[in-house]
Amino acid sequence: MFTLAAKLRHTLSLLETAISELAQQLRTHADTQATCYQLPEVAQGKEHDPLEHITIEHRLTGEEALKASLIGFSRWHIKPDCSAKASYRLPGFVLLPADSRAAIAPLIDDINRLKQAFRALVQQLDDKDKKFTLVHDTFPGLITLQVYRQLTLLPYTASRLGFTWANKQIIQKVDKTKLVAQLMQSRQSPPPLVDATTWQTCIDREIYDVKRLPAGVELRLRRPVKTHPMVNVRWSQPLSPRQQQFKAHLPLILCQDEVPAISHLTDYPPAKTRKRRAARIGGEPLIPRLHIYPYQP
Repeated sequence: MFTLAAKLRHTLSLLETAISELAQQLRTHADTQATCYQLPEVAQGKEHDPLEHITIEHRLTGEEALKASLIGFSRWHIKPDCSAKASYRLPGFVLLPADSRAAIAPLIDDINRLKQAFRALVQQLDDKDKKFTLVHDTFPGLITLQVYRQLTLLPYTASRLGFTWANKQIIQKVDKTKLVAQLMQSRQSPPPLVDATTWQTCIDREIYDVKRLPAGVELRLRRPVKTHPMVNVRWSQPLSPRQQQFKAHLPLILCQDEVPAISHLTDYPPAKTRKRRAARIGGEPLIPRLHIYPYQP
């Protein structure tokens, strides 16, 4: 019977082999094109500092960009003096001929399946501390998020790639009844270093605050999202929607003969920003630790 650690080692070994096969395929095409944008590393202890500027250190093209992309696809370990809480990102793209899709697509499907399998094995442990111990005892310095990240092969021909920065908030409607049930369930699970009685008193107060809201007041989750690179893809075909947005944590892979127009990633914040409609959710949060706000429709 294999242990969970042994299963993780086996899955990661298969993933490394699949990444190596993908690298060989990407290098077999002499006319492969690539561009990527190297971002500064986040120093250890600096991951929570206010983020006001991000400077593109280098825009790589050609062989340099392809090499950086292949390294990025399998960069899963923390670098010395870099934060383990601020994940590595390498926005960009690798462009191959359209007839390469038959060989590339199954490899990427296999890689993403193995990434999902690795994550599923880790999630078998329901305790956060046990997960951390298992992963880091088995693979010292591994950053699981960087293993989990899926590779993206664009499904259609792109006419334009527009790289940009996402700097927004997650806003979701919250059902009051479900929230109360969630709070009730959490009463018996105080976080580390918090006294059980203190925790239950805090939860009871939160439940009271939710229940005393007037019937006409709704709830919204409004949680800030860390600034990260995105790419807006416009399709050549008359699809609906004609444009789609993807996270640009790693280089996209395109199999097409048409070279798309590129809007390159620039330093953050961009010189020009689109004006957004003022948010209707404001004031003091009802439950600060969960980013829950009252909302008047």
